[in-house]
Amino acid sequence: MLMVTMYHNMRTWFSPYRDGQVLAATTSHRFTPPVGWDADAVAEWAFDACNADLHDLETRRTTPEGEAAFLAGCVYRLLGFRSLSTGDVVHIEYDPASSDGTGSTWLACDPFGWRPISAPSNRTGEPLTAAKVYQHLTSQRTGTAATPSRV
Repeated sequence: MLMVTMYHNMRTWFSPYRDGQVLAATTSHRFTPPVGWDADAVAEWAFDACNADLHDLETRRTTPEGEAAFLAGCVYRLLGFRSLSTGDVVHIEYDPASSDGTGSTWLACDPFGWRPISAPSNRTGEPLTAAKVYQHLTSQRTGTAATPSRV
C-alpha cells in the first residue's frame, strides 16, 4: 500500500514546475497499485482520477484501482478542486509512516509525462483531513471562500 498526495502549483498553471514554487496539498489517498506499476503509472492513475469524467471513472469500478480512482475522483471534485495539470506535483509515499521523503517519489506533471523532482521545500496545506472536509462543507453553507488551492 502507498499514499498518493496531489499538490497544486500556486504560482503557475499549465507551465512546468520549477523548484521553489509554492505547492498546496489538495487530497491524498491510500492506494494499492496492481503488480508491476511504477511511479509513473501511479501518477497517471492520480491524473486520471482528478481529470477523467466521473461517468467514465464509474464504468471502471470493476477493478480495485478503478474503484479507488472513482472514489478519489469523487472526493477531489466534491472539494471543488480544479484539474490536476502541468506544473502540479504528485507525491508517492511507499511507506506512509515516513514524512521526510524517505521511501517516496515526487513527480512534476510536465506537458508530456512526469518528471522526477527533489522533495519540494515550499509546501502548504494538509493533504486530506476531516478538518479540510468540514471547512469546505461550512464554506458551502455560508458562501465564504473555500480552499486556497482553487484556481
